[in-house]
Amino acid sequence: MRASAIRAGLLVVLLVWLLGPPCLAAAADQKLDGFDIGNLTVDRSLLVAGGPGRDGIKVVDAPEFSHIGEATWLESDTEVIGVELDEQARAYPVRMLEYHQIVNDEMAGVPIAVTYDPLSGTPITFRREVGGRTLQFAVSGLIYNHNFVLFDRQTDSLWSQFLGRAIAGPLVGTRLERVQTRQETTGVWVARHVDSLFLRPPFPEKVFYQLSPYASYWIEDKTIFPVAARDETYHAKELVLGVEVGDVTRAYLGSIMTRDGGLVDEKIHGKRVRVAYDTDTGTFQYDVDDGVRVTEAYWLCWKAFHPDTEIWHADAPEKPADPGAASSP
Repeated sequence: MRASAIRAGLLVVLLVWLLGPPCLAAAADQKLDGFDIGNLTVDRSLLVAGGPGRDGIKVVDAPEFSHIGEATWLESDTEVIGVELDEQARAYPVRMLEYHQIVNDEMAGVPIAVTYDPLSGTPITFRREVGGRTLQFAVSGLIYNHNFVLFDRQTDSLWSQFLGRAIAGPLVGTRLERVQTRQETTGVWVARHVDSLFLRPPFPEKVFYQLSPYASYWIEDKTIFPVAARDETYHAKELVLGVEVGDVTRAYLGSIMTRDGGLVDEKIHGKRVRVAYDTDTGTFQYDVDDGVRVTEAYWLCWKAFHPDTEIWHADAPEKPADPGAASSP
């Protein structure tokens, strides 16, 4: 009897020894930097750790604002991310968002998340209400398709900023509703919204917001994280205004618009799209019909998420040697 028990025990040990490592490896594959990715809905090879881990980048949860007359930290050419909602307007300087990436705010009684990814040049604002509850967003430290991944503190779900969709976690598949967002100079924004409020420096005693930590990154014509698609015809960090209308995705590149006059007025599937590009400031202005989705991004990111994108006047003879104003805020 004792011998049988010993043999049974040895068999259990042998099975654990044989099956344990694969089981442990499988369990490890379900986690990434502490996040559960067992139900991940995107290509795992494109989801990587991006440097600072979870909460390694401090977001802004209690923003404070001033009117333009009090905003001494702004110049007329300071680039801002402008948000319009229910006749209210607020602007968030790009330099501040480079350090914090997310501002959890509320406008006109609507909880919003103003987000900016310095790696992909994407300013996107979302409503934070999902399924009757308000989410609080933070930076996960993960990168998907060269674009930063948010997480919400309520469920630990992971969200692709570019897609606006939960890609893993309890809320997987849920989409966030966008709020109209523009990236332009303070002078242009004030002319559009004279009563706009402007984000005050969140942590002036700790961060010198006049300097960008991405100054050298802008001029590097390369990607540093995996992407689903690449096109080296144009500088990786060239600024693009991308539009989606039905099954059509089209990119307006700063260099091509500069070459061809800086103005576009056309229709896509019957929807009007008007775009202007200012070479001096490196910013776009646009006016589009309802049903046209607009995203500003670096070329590397737009191409990564839209491999089959059309390019307006894509017969540019050569890649610009220096993206200049077309790429950096």
